[in-house]
Amino acid sequence: MDLLPFIMFIMNSSLSSGQVPAAFKTARVVPILKKPTLDSSDVCNYRPNLLQDPNQSGFKPAHSTETALIAVTEKLQTARASKLSSVLILLDLSAAFDTVNHKILLSVLADLGIAGSAWKWFESYLIDSIQFGV
Repeated sequence: MDLLPFIMFIMNSSLSSGQVPAAFKTARVVPILKKPTLDSSDVCNYRPNLLQDPNQSGFKPAHSTETALIAVTEKLQTARASKLSSVLILLDLSAAFDTVNHKILLSVLADLGIAGSAWKWFESYLIDSIQFGV
């Protein structure tokens, strides 16, 4: 079953209405020990990036933003050579919950000219978003 039409419908509806579905505004943080034999009371024994994507370069030895850029560029070039369409969306809101004042961020976005449903979408995402551990 091809999920792309459903995903596109959800994203287009979310963006055009300026509302992020509530289910997309909750993150469950699951701490994972580096090795099962390590002391679980020592926070240093947990993986530094708990929800790490295998394509993510952060916290990996011998990986950097350069290796990530090269990997993405190669994938895009391969798709182009195969006459496939590509869409690249980069949105990093990982620190939006704990290091950035949401009201200031929204004000800056407005100052940059982001308005209407696009601004409302960011507001909807930032307001009432939660993270919880297990």
